[in-house]
Parts: sequence; C-alpha cells; structure tokens
Amino acid sequence: MTPRVLSWRRRSWLGAMAGGVAAAWGWPSWARPTPLRLVSVSGALTEVVYVLGQQDKLVGVDSTSTYPDAAQRLPRVGYMRQLSAEGILSLRPTALLATTEAGPAAVIRQLRDAGLRMHVVPVEYTWEDVRRKIEVVGEATQAQSQARFLWQQIASARDELQRRVAAVSAQSPQAIFVLGHGGSPLVAGRQTAGDAVLRLMGARNPLHDHYEGYRPLNAEALAGLALDAVVTTRETVQALGGEAQWWERPHWQAVLRRGKRPVLWYEDALALLGFGPRLPAVLRRGARALGTWQG
Repeated sequence: MTPRVLSWRRRSWLGAMAGGVAAAWGWPSWARPTPLRLVSVSGALTEVVYVLGQQDKLVGVDSTSTYPDAAQRLPRVGYMRQLSAEGILSLRPTALLATTEAGPAAVIRQLRDAGLRMHVVPVEYTWEDVRRKIEVVGEATQAQSQARFLWQQIASARDELQRRVAAVSAQSPQAIFVLGHGGSPLVAGRQTAGDAVLRLMGARNPLHDHYEGYRPLNAEALAGLALDAVVTTRETVQALGGEAQWWERPHWQAVLRRGKRPVLWYEDALALLGFGPRLPAVLRRGARALGTWQG
C-alpha cells in the first residue's frame, strides 16, 4: 500500500493537539519534544524534503535550493561551499542537512559544536548518492516509510534506464560536459558530476583519462576532439549568450572544422548535477537526445 503523506494542515492540527495535551497535563517545558527546525544546504536534499512532504520543517536553505519554487521563498544562508555559521544559527535550527561538499570545514565544526544535529551525505556522483540523500532526509524528518517508497520508485526507473542505455564503450557517442554559470566556461574531467552524468547517459567523455575536476574550456582543450555532443546546463547556455550564440565562440571552430556540428543538449543544473530525485527522468531525456536510448 502506498504510504500516505499528511497534508500540512493535518500535520499542523496534530501538532497543536499535542501541544494542548502537554499544557493540560502540566508537563514541564523540558519534557516536551523540541520541534524540528531544519536548514538544508544542498539543493538535492531540499528537493527530497519537499517530495517527502516535510517542507514545514524547513527554516532556511542555501542558494542551490532552487526547486521547487516554494524553496526560493525560504530564508537563504548563502552558497553551500561558502557558509557562515552566524547566518545559519540566526534561524535557530536544530539540525542541518548537507553533503560533504558543504563548507568551509571550520564553519561545519562551529555548527556541530553549537549542538546542531548534523545529517551529512557523502558525494560520489553515483546512484548511491541518491539513495543516501533520500534515506538521510527520511531519518531526519521521521518520514522513513515515505522515503522507502520514493527510493523504490527511483530504483525502478534506474533499472529501466540501465536496460535501455548500453554501457559506455569505444562505440559510444563522444561527448563533453561544459559548465560556466558565472565566469569562464569549464570542461569536465573525471571525478566530477558532469563526467558522471555523461557516463550514465551512455556517452564517452574523451577527457576522462586526461585529468580530474574541471579545467578552462579553450581551443587547446578541444584540440583533436571529434565530438558527437556537448552537454551543459541551462544556466550555462544563458550565461554564455544563449543557444544562438553558443557555436560562435572561437574555441569551437576547431571542432566545427572536423565535421558536423555536435548535438547541444542542456538541462536545469540542479536536476542534472544534483543527483536528486529527478535524476532518472533527466538522464532518460539526455540519452534520447544523444541517441543512446535503445527501444
């Protein structure tokens, strides 16, 4: 049977009833349960909170928490890698949702020393990331049954994706991942979210064996590459002048001279790189665009 997610009105009514009972029996304040006040500094974790119907427990989020739209109306605590302890503690949270990408480390220690319950998810850019995020949010909000049901749905979609998309081989389409939301565009090497999503979509990143992390996108980086596709984020396309201007940049000229123009495919950054609950649907769309979806 599908676990039933209580509406926010129903949860508010139950909370008021619990408080009334405590007051009627004269329970001391220290014996009453402390309401959960969550700050999430990961867009994907924030998204899971909403999917599980636990958004009434959120009191603040970071700048990567862009989905759903309601999350953008919550108090902001900055970018997840550049947090301030004072800004977070001013919201009087009782717990923090984060990944190992959050920082600086000194701020994370301050928050732990201040008594916050820390729910931190390791980042490896795999399906296990998605499962752990759902599990951690379920445990933090006491919504374990909803979390188990959500993971079952995502695991089923993952299994179909793996059946439909062939493992990466020498015959796979050759694609690179470009990221550039503010400054100069970068291109992904191994151990990045960009490289991981290319692999999960059945594409081969020719830069995977050359370096780790991201490096500047320039003519030198693209030299000798025969590309079938370029994958990026919607925010990157907008920052670089839109789709119409994309191929006008000088560093693409060597690629264009080698043959036909590669496919340009892009998606919302959080959905594509966040390894959250929308990952299966995004990868399915990407695989179809790249021609790796079979059937």
